[in-house]
Amino acid sequence: MTAPSPANEPTLYEIDYDFLVPDRGDEQEGPTNAVPAGDPAEAVRLFHEYRRRVAEILGFEEELPGPASEEDLAAAEERLGFEFPPDLRALYGIADGEGYEIINSLFDRHPWHSLEHVGDEEEDWLLFLEWKYEPQRSVVFDAEPPNAVRRSVLRPGWIQFANDTGGNWLAVDMDPGPEGRPGQVISIGVDHSEGPLYVADSVTTFLRRLVEALERGDYSVHDESLWIDADLPDGVTADRARTWYTDGSSARAEAAQVRPHVQNVRVSEVDDLAFLAALPNVRSLALSGAGPLDLSPLRERPVEYLELDLGTTDLAGLAGHPELRSLSIASTRPVDLAPLRAVPHLWALSIADASVADLTAVTELEGLRFLELTHDQWLEVRDDLPSLAVVGIHPRRPGREWPVGTRWKTELGEPPR
Repeated sequence: MTAPSPANEPTLYEIDYDFLVPDRGDEQEGPTNAVPAGDPAEAVRLFHEYRRRVAEILGFEEELPGPASEEDLAAAEERLGFEFPPDLRALYGIADGEGYEIINSLFDRHPWHSLEHVGDEEEDWLLFLEWKYEPQRSVVFDAEPPNAVRRSVLRPGWIQFANDTGGNWLAVDMDPGPEGRPGQVISIGVDHSEGPLYVADSVTTFLRRLVEALERGDYSVHDESLWIDADLPDGVTADRARTWYTDGSSARAEAAQVRPHVQNVRVSEVDDLAFLAALPNVRSLALSGAGPLDLSPLRERPVEYLELDLGTTDLAGLAGHPELRSLSIASTRPVDLAPLRAVPHLWALSIADASVADLTAVTELEGLRFLELTHDQWLEVRDDLPSLAVVGIHPRRPGREWPVGTRWKTELGEPPR
């Protein structure tokens, strides 16, 4: 057989177009307390109190649409497949959203949707899940507090009821995690691709924080717009809280000051993994240095994505890792892939920038669905691979630098043989 000539650019072959990145949220249990935390009567009181105070501050009151009928509410719930939490349902009994003319949105500069538009939001922001954006390198992190929100990017039970007009939404979560409550408010969208943001345990609490901020005087007026500082959680702060980048010389000293909820870690010039003792919840870990490293401490951590950029790489410590899903290896000296046979949930592997003496182990990874490799490596293993969904082939070793990214040419179907 004549080998096909390598493409001049890295090419991504989507063999199984219907294969999706595994959703870890599907694996989580439902709430231990299934009673919504919101109070419909209190939500209505806070709604009117909020409106009264805003009108008092601005000197005018904005008119809202009339109430939604019970029939409209029931029809919307049937269409969505989920009931509204009682407190949000009660608010729709006052007004069917806020219309298009209001200046000061009820939910802190997030326009409130009418029932007609609940659930029909555009989902173009999900484009980052396409394979050319390398979602196999991404982890959906746990929100704070832990286990309150399922570790998904979007779920049918997340009813989007308000938006920031910039690709993000407030949603009531009717499909929460084990420590959550139905009706809790979360933020999802383009700025939350690494996981939803937990905002409040209910719409009632959300409104209460707005009213309390007005009572304290924590607001400012810009023309006819009211900006309220309700000290609600924000995505930028959440991302900083779960992310830690450092180098090996500083890792041990800094780790003692790191919050236990840190989940996204990158350490350069690393020579040991002692710092992991302070990081019980790390899920995405990137390590670079001369190597080799004893990777066995990782088995005690819930690492799902591991990126190794080491001169010498010893994978023996990964055997039996219960959580590892995706592995990216860059190495200058040959690496033995045999220990990966004992990583039960590994589905994504990148070895394009690795020197590998024996590729036999790759052909024996039955759960592998994504493989990234060079053209020469592909020629060596192509006839013996498991059933892959996605294959990325580089014409030569990419020698990439962090942050990792590839300008893929995307093709549907299997690579040429």
